Amino acid sequence: MVLKRFVTAITFLWCWSFATAQPADFIDLGKISEYDTVLRRLSYFTDYTKQRTIDNITPGEFVYPGEKFPFDKTRLDARYFIKLSVTNSSSKDTFWLYAGRAQRYTMYEYDSSTATMKALNNQFGSFSYTVFNEVPYASFTVKKGTYKTFYIRTDINFYNWHQFDPVILLPNEQTAFTFNHFVRPNRLYVYITIALLGIMFSMFAYTLTIFFQTLKIEYLYYSGAMFVFVIYFLLRLLNLFIFDDLYYFFYDFRYQVLQLSGNMLILLFISSFFTLRNNFPGLYKHFRILVLIQFIFLTINLPLTYTNRYNHIGNIAFDTIRMIVLLYAACLLSILIIRKSNKEVRYVATGAFIAILLSCIALYIDRWSEYEYHFFRHAGIPVLVFMLGILLQMLLFMQGLSYRARMQEAQRIRAVEKLQLENDRKELEKYKAIIDARDKERNRISQEIHDDIGSGLTSIRLLSEIAKVKSTQDDSKELEKISETSNILIDKMNEIIWTLNSRNDTLPNLIAYLRHLIVEYFEPMPFRLHIVTPDPIPEITVSGKIRRNILLSVKEALHNIVKHSQATQVNVQFTAGEHFSITITDNGIGINPSAIRSYNNGLLNMKDRLSAVGGSCIISTHDGTSVILRVPLTSYPL
Repeated sequence: MVLKRFVTAITFLWCWSFATAQPADFIDLGKISEYDTVLRRLSYFTDYTKQRTIDNITPGEFVYPGEKFPFDKTRLDARYFIKLSVTNSSSKDTFWLYAGRAQRYTMYEYDSSTATMKALNNQFGSFSYTVFNEVPYASFTVKKGTYKTFYIRTDINFYNWHQFDPVILLPNEQTAFTFNHFVRPNRLYVYITIALLGIMFSMFAYTLTIFFQTLKIEYLYYSGAMFVFVIYFLLRLLNLFIFDDLYYFFYDFRYQVLQLSGNMLILLFISSFFTLRNNFPGLYKHFRILVLIQFIFLTINLPLTYTNRYNHIGNIAFDTIRMIVLLYAACLLSILIIRKSNKEVRYVATGAFIAILLSCIALYIDRWSEYEYHFFRHAGIPVLVFMLGILLQMLLFMQGLSYRARMQEAQRIRAVEKLQLENDRKELEKYKAIIDARDKERNRISQEIHDDIGSGLTSIRLLSEIAKVKSTQDDSKELEKISETSNILIDKMNEIIWTLNSRNDTLPNLIAYLRHLIVEYFEPMPFRLHIVTPDPIPEITVSGKIRRNILLSVKEALHNIVKHSQATQVNVQFTAGEHFSITITDNGIGINPSAIRSYNNGLLNMKDRLSAVGGSCIISTHDGTSVILRVPLTSYPL
């Protein structure tokens, strides 16, 4: 035992001297101004035998992960050790370590003089108003000009391995860290999710009210499904603000139970809403089989998922059964639409079909597609796609309910008329007079709608029918005309709405909108596009009039590039200072004096628009064309 400790001490001393001779391996804490992510600057050792301890692992066994994530999700049944080597070139000597959400670990300080490990009792929680919760940290001290090595024995499991996100920060920069690291990248996702959740909760309350009025079980199924999905999306939103490991321990339980429960309730709703048991017994059996398959799978797969060894297999099985169920349900809905093609069925079944399609797309994006992880943060894109499918299904369900209500009302009126005809002709005549007056008013309203709106809808319909009859691979003019006209009207409507909305009167919103416009404009064209935006973007008020003139000027500049420049590359740079400038350059032929009349009006319009808001438009030609649009930023910061 003494010999073993002596060998271990010699090994630690050798590695310490080697690390001291190579300070590049150490993280310089003095260079951290606010906080710094250190995931790939830590070295890791994974013990798949689960026999090693922190005392019998040599520093040389730790390796850096490179571009890979340090933990293998297919082999989570192991012990995990981390080495943090630091030095300090600043006068500050206290630093905080944030390890990630749901992380449990023990931190050790290596004493090179005695070659021993000292367990640190340095973990604590600090409340942050930006996330409305306590954020877990570990405090450690490194004096100026010294080198230290810390070891971490972390408890990595199936529910927290993907939440490992080590960050070193200065204690007085907690607010900046929590805002920039957690809140800022997710603001758009949070806003959209809250808005959609409000709509979904309204739908839940509406259908639950219908159930209490009618006591029909199908409305209870549907309101239950909406409630399940509201809870599911709400919990996905709360993932951004909760750090407790117990919360994430039930993550897979919530993820599987809520999704499959929502699917089962929707299938039960469709089965009951269309009375498949009486009308289509064969389809009814298939719907019941789908529900039973999901229930049995849930009882088998959940225990499998809640193990480190088989969690990965359980997640793959869950995604597979979801895809099978969705495709199976899509086939059943197609059969239902074909066999019973009235408006009520088409509305509800089409809505369910769209929800299935978007669920499949969300599943593909979440599991198999490559997408920008930090666009909405924490897989926000597939969640929103899934939520959009549920919302579209809700809207079409409302149309089906409206149609059913109209049909039921018509049946009720016919029954009343028949009863009154049999019992009392005079009462029938009086009632018929009332009905005639009401029908006359309905006809008047219907005629006005037909005259004002019907002609436009009829034209679109005729063009669509002609296009479908005539359409070939070489000839689809009418169809293209419908599409082009619709797109132009939608684009112009969106521009007007965006311009009038006072919530868009900020510089960040203006830059985001213009950037989206430019990318969308050049997406179908063979241009290499490069866009540079300032970081950070100041929160400055920009009036609707200025935004409108800038938008039209940018569109004119883009139009000139596509139509006249013969360019292959376009660079766009946004600059914000005393003035807001947009510099658009291309590598085209420049402004041709002989053809300047063809776009002279456009250039004058750009200058006039910017001049009207106190700005300027500078156009120059040198190895292409450069257009600089500039307006003063005289408003007060928000």
